[in-house]
Amino acid sequence: MISDSHLTSGGRTERTDPDAAYREEFLKLLARLELEPAQVIALVEAGTGRRFETCSPAQLVPVLQHIMELLRSHGSPVDARQLDL
Repeated sequence: MISDSHLTSGGRTERTDPDAAYREEFLKLLARLELEPAQVIALVEAGTGRRFETCSPAQLVPVLQHIMELLRSHGSPVDARQLDL
């Protein structure tokens, strides 16, 4: 979940978890490579040794960098520039 609703005396306010928002965007980005969320989560957890839900951008960026290197080194038909990093 990336946002929580909280009641205050002035009404309802939204609080966004930036790490959760980054994880959500990370999943969307890798979906462009036709990876299912479960596949991405398994890849991240194997690569970081952490549960996906606890990963911050500091843990996710290196995983993304490795994926980009892999695409470039293997002449993938997916143009890495299509990911709009």
